[in-house]
Amino acid sequence: MKISQENKELTKLKILSAGVELIIEKGFKDASMREIAQRAGVSNPTIYNYFPTKEQMLYAYIEWKHQQTREILGGIEGFENYTLREQLQTLIETELELYLEDREFILQISEMVFHSSSLKLDSLYATNRLFVETAAEMIAIAIEAGEVEKPPFEEYLPKLFWDYFVVVVAYWVKDESESFENTTQFIDHSMGVIEALLQSNLLNKASELGMFLFKNHLLSSLTRFSTKQSRFTKMKRKLGEVLHG
Repeated sequence: MKISQENKELTKLKILSAGVELIIEKGFKDASMREIAQRAGVSNPTIYNYFPTKEQMLYAYIEWKHQQTREILGGIEGFENYTLREQLQTLIETELELYLEDREFILQISEMVFHSSSLKLDSLYATNRLFVETAAEMIAIAIEAGEVEKPPFEEYLPKLFWDYFVVVVAYWVKDESESFENTTQFIDHSMGVIEALLQSNLLNKASELGMFLFKNHLLSSLTRFSTKQSRFTKMKRKLGEVLHG
């Protein structure tokens, strides 16, 4: 009997939820796949069909939260009329709210990535597709609407925004202020800087300066170096001919 895709997704989320609960209770190291399967009400072979390792659960959890965030943003009335800063800030704050009930789980992921090195950062970054796509759509729409000028290296901005989000999460899991007020202020201040950079045309001016320096100084230096290397090679060749001639 074939299992529908919907039932597969429900089973996957059931296993994932059970895994998050158990890892929060016992810690990542001590929570076994057998115990997670038992709590989720599935067989041992079944859990491995969905998640070959516990690490895969961590990555699936993050992707799941990205998907939930997109769905929430899509349901906000008038969201398309928000400014770029408001949209990006809502993206971050919505995802943090989704993390809140599992904050101890996120803390374990953070510790494993930044301190114990038991999780590779590049594997964590492999989960960012939906987040990056969401940010890219917001930036592209703002550029098309003339809210901000098209910045240099536009394609890299959403990935840089993901880097910024990782920093925000790392700050948030360590924030012990009431109602995470310090995190709120950190986001407000840093988003203000990002907004100012995008609206001031500073990135374009910096890019123009960089290209000027590259074309007029670095390239000429490389050309001179290449010419000297060529002359040196010719001298070595002639010297070799004399010595062996």
